[in-house]
Amino acid sequence: MITDKAIPTKTKVVLEYVLSSQSVPMIWESIATAPGLTSWFADNVQSDGKNFHFTWGKHESRVAELINCRQNTYVRFHWLDDEPGTFFEIRIAKNDLTSNYSLEIIDFADLGAEDEVRSLWDTSMDALRRCGL
Repeated sequence: MITDKAIPTKTKVVLEYVLSSQSVPMIWESIATAPGLTSWFADNVQSDGKNFHFTWGKHESRVAELINCRQNTYVRFHWLDDEPGTFFEIRIAKNDLTSNYSLEIIDFADLGAEDEVRSLWDTSMDALRRCGL
């Protein structure tokens, strides 16, 4: 029997990174604004409303649409050149026992490339921590 259902080519990856910062406004600034994202996520980020233009090096760039956000809680972007239904989300979470903040990341990876996506986020989070978060 032939069906019209597409075979998924992406898999969801969920990661969590503990932060040293206790300042939600500082964390929010770093994940939700072009200058904040430029400090750790990409070499340059420009925003023209809902579209964020990310550049790495001289030749690599991508555009992501801000598809959802909640002030001081999370941002969700969709890469315009990626499959419908995919996104990457950065969410601020607080551990009630320790009062530490963390970032929860939801991203999508090509099947078999999950480790590569984890490694890219690990590198980005190292850069974020060097910024004092």
